[in-house]
Amino acid sequence: MAEKTDYAQIIESRRYPGKELMSSARFLVILFAIFALFIFIFTNVLIGVQVNGSSMEPTLYGGKMTASGRYYGGDYLFVNALATPDYGDIIVFHATSEISDNSELIKRVIGLPGDTIYAENGVLYRKHAGEADYRKVEEPYLGEAWTQTLEEYTVPEGEVYVLGDHRSVSRDSREFGSIPLKSVVGVVTGWSLRHKDVLTEIFEVLHRIRGWFEIG
Repeated sequence: MAEKTDYAQIIESRRYPGKELMSSARFLVILFAIFALFIFIFTNVLIGVQVNGSSMEPTLYGGKMTASGRYYGGDYLFVNALATPDYGDIIVFHATSEISDNSELIKRVIGLPGDTIYAENGVLYRKHAGEADYRKVEEPYLGEAWTQTLEEYTVPEGEVYVLGDHRSVSRDSREFGSIPLKSVVGVVTGWSLRHKDVLTEIFEVLHRIRGWFEIG
């Protein structure tokens, strides 16, 4: 049986000979726009980082130190560059050379602007800005006994007070004071924190073809 000729399609193709080409061009433009948006998001909004060093253990694994003095095999995470740091958030921030040899560090937010912080025998207390009373800061993420006593410290405006979860080895606000909010790269996303093991397995392969921040 002979196929039926679609005269309407023939007439349409003769009337608009460039229609198919324009359709293909629109598809390529849309595809390029999606790709560009993907690249923008994962380089400017969601930024991949790898943890180096033990300052955030046991929450985050910082890898093993090689003979060259560099860490290898630490957790991979994503930080949200648009998020505003809040209590308990894990953040990545730019560090000056006086603070660390690493250009970026990762710590936990303990105090926000205007808060006053102090610790007594390893128990941390925080007085929120504008309040009169201190409240104990619950820290279930610590993996070791912490017995340090800290004098009162009031966080200046535009800064945050940060501590590592591995207090006995971490260099943090106890040593260099609070850090400017403008130096914060981003806040570690909850989903990447929950799935860090899977992300680490995936990006152990991908890290060979793209650069990641090294943080400690």
